[in-house]
Amino acid sequence: MWNPGLCVVISIITAGLFPTATISQVRGDSCYTAFNFKTDEFGELNSIKICTNNSQIPFGYQASIDIPVCDDTLCANVVLMFYWDLAGNYRRFDTISGKPLTKFDHKKFMSSDYLKLDQILKNRNSILRNLKKEELVDKSVKIKAATVDAVTGATPQTIKKSVVDGAVYSSFTLWHFVNGPIKDSMAAFTQSIYSEPIARQMLFSENYETQLFALRKWTAKDYEIHSELLFQVIRQGVPLIRAYTINKAPLPFQQIENNRQFVALFPLLDDYSKSIFLTRITSEESVAQSLLPLLLPIFGDLNQKQQELIVSSCQKFEISEYQEQKKKITE
Repeated sequence: MWNPGLCVVISIITAGLFPTATISQVRGDSCYTAFNFKTDEFGELNSIKICTNNSQIPFGYQASIDIPVCDDTLCANVVLMFYWDLAGNYRRFDTISGKPLTKFDHKKFMSSDYLKLDQILKNRNSILRNLKKEELVDKSVKIKAATVDAVTGATPQTIKKSVVDGAVYSSFTLWHFVNGPIKDSMAAFTQSIYSEPIARQMLFSENYETQLFALRKWTAKDYEIHSELLFQVIRQGVPLIRAYTINKAPLPFQQIENNRQFVALFPLLDDYSKSIFLTRITSEESVAQSLLPLLLPIFGDLNQKQQELIVSSCQKFEISEYQEQKKKITE
């Protein structure tokens, strides 16, 4: 079983069959139905399952599919198991034993084809997003199948890099399936069962969009209460996540120790995040009064531009600690 990780309209048939209070009361399998959906194009009713870890904390969704991807005999049905995270972001797929994926003329996928398909599905900005099914082949160029009595068109050069060679319809259908309306349905279901343990799961996701899902739900009070978690996210996050949290943090923190720990993160940041950080702590008097003194001990480690910004802000907001430090240096 390979494990790398439609333009369809999703219709929610029934919401999850369990209330929030009973999430921990899982029996048997750790994956169970969250909601059902139906594809208008294929008329199939399918089950989206939510999965929990050993502590009964939800961590993602999965669905088994068996769908046609084209309107003729050149394409076999696609039979796969798909996995998404709690924000509805595609994670990976598994093949089903005895059900390999096939391409034009029923040729089996090679390992490289599976890898490329996984990469295609993870690209949220794929050109496939804006294409219609009828735009996938150039009908002026005919290609005859060898094993069946059928003819298809050639794949346009403009989309060759965005599809698996010989599996253009599968690539298109599966991309729209995993990145389409079902994503919003999963996010909505997660919202309906949201809890602090789920938030922690999402904050340490490898997908920054999933982290943002959780961070956007935080109030100013959450930033204060969960400061240790916040600082860990900043240490481990990509620049976009760092910038978001630095901008949203309710500075200065009520707890002095939180302010100290926050400033202690500065040397660990990338250049972009450092710029956001300095802008944040030098823009408001109350923030500057609380945080700039904590940064002064490493003043000598900063570059000239950073030092100039701090000096300017200390003078503007009359930071007494800076004046005292300056006096010591000149004596």
